[in-house]
Amino acid sequence: MSDDPVGRLILQPLSASAWRLCDSSVAASDAASLLAYVEAADDGGYDVTWVYFTRGTAWYPTVDELLRGALRHLSAATPRRVKPKPIAHRPPLAALQD
Repeated sequence: MSDDPVGRLILQPLSASAWRLCDSSVAASDAASLLAYVEAADDGGYDVTWVYFTRGTAWYPTVDELLRGALRHLSAATPRRVKPKPIAHRPPLAALQD
């Protein structure tokens, strides 16, 4: 396996002008392997609809820029360990009915 992070990204063709951008380091059966839907734009470049971690769209002039953008997107999506906010608790209803 290559240490090149771009090598883990795969553009799977869906049609002549549409692709699925997948992460080969994640099992294909895992929904997290699908990163984005990519279409060739009418005026050149590539329209990207992100489906992993955050939602949104982007436009890239070249495939190389698209792959670099995907890597930035993935690095921003790296989960951070943060202590969850505590959930406010109420006493059980049985305690209130005396």
